[in-house]
Amino acid sequence: MNYNEFSNGTKIIDSKNSIDELSTILVGLNASRILLIGNTRLNDLGYIDKIRKSIEKQNRLQVGAVYLGNDLTDGEDILKDLYFVYMSNNCDCITVCGSGKLIDYAKALKLMIAAQIKDIKKFFSSAMTAREIIYTPFVAIPCEFGSGSETNSTAVIFDKEKSVSRNVADGLLSPDYCLVDGDLIFDMDEKRRAYGVLEIFARAVDGLTVTDAMNAPTDAFSKRYGDYIELHTSAICEGFCQVALTGLKSRAADMLENPTVEKVQKMEIKSAYLSKGTDSSGLGLIQCLAQAIADVKKIEYHTALPKSIKTVFKYNADACKATYARCLLFFAGWQVYSECDTEQRHKSFVNTATEFIDALEEKYFVEDKFELTDEDKQAVINAMAYNVNVLNNPRKFNAAVLKTLL
Repeated sequence: MNYNEFSNGTKIIDSKNSIDELSTILVGLNASRILLIGNTRLNDLGYIDKIRKSIEKQNRLQVGAVYLGNDLTDGEDILKDLYFVYMSNNCDCITVCGSGKLIDYAKALKLMIAAQIKDIKKFFSSAMTAREIIYTPFVAIPCEFGSGSETNSTAVIFDKEKSVSRNVADGLLSPDYCLVDGDLIFDMDEKRRAYGVLEIFARAVDGLTVTDAMNAPTDAFSKRYGDYIELHTSAICEGFCQVALTGLKSRAADMLENPTVEKVQKMEIKSAYLSKGTDSSGLGLIQCLAQAIADVKKIEYHTALPKSIKTVFKYNADACKATYARCLLFFAGWQVYSECDTEQRHKSFVNTATEFIDALEEKYFVEDKFELTDEDKQAVINAMAYNVNVLNNPRKFNAAVLKTLL
């Protein structure tokens, strides 16, 4: 029997009533006073109260404070507020329910508390590694699918001084638990669900190409390297291809057009596992480019995803050449379902994926169209220069080439 296992410290709970298990989980983490972070939409839906009641089923647990954040808020101000609320209410645990951005700020708060470092800017440098001084239990509950923030060790924090988003990567950022609630995620509108499909797609492609887009290993390491690639791609393929590749025009489209709680929950579970599988790469080139475009154009990150995916496809074909083709061929099922010759499969994959993205844009995002001027393109490249995940990327990153493709 083949058995593969990988972990980055986050345990995913996907039971039918996962929120009911929250109090048991928090007791197991030795928590007592919880800072509950959410947003006004979830509060209006009664979901924050549902989480509070679940926590307080245990006599030894108490909600020390509730913080309702704004997903549109950026910068260090929200972190200062969170830090003040956490410390002034003598909390010893963080539970966050929200979008990827709100979860990112909760993760940054956890890092600051655990490492006893108040200035998040110190972690903008890739050379900064935190040491845990105070154990801080942390549970994440996503209210949207696709972001993967609820299971990885990377957080995107806006740098007001530079007006760019920074990626902070550290093992202490990973939540202890991720609880997936299909009823909550199902409440998204159809555009958000479509964006979730693209996010999962981008993470899968980036995960493969970042891992294998490097020089071939020496003979001494070839077997170990090959085993790692097989394990890594197995996790990615299991998490993604069943959702949006082998059934690119059927399963993903069916989930968007005929959503159910069960379909949406399965999508998020696969997204969460996929995020764990690609965690060693942090955010890939697609995500970094989309974030830079969003910062420059002052639009939502998700709105920039379609253009980012198509641009990176073109860039990788040149930067990675034959290696890129080999990476795309790793997608399980694509080799089976494709009628093309081996040499043409990766081109067919890119074409089919691009057609799918175009179809989503036309149906769901037509009003979100935007154009990049020459000044915008240069600003995007400059913004990416602050991103350590791009600078440390195993690809040969060529800013001039990427700018022309934008």
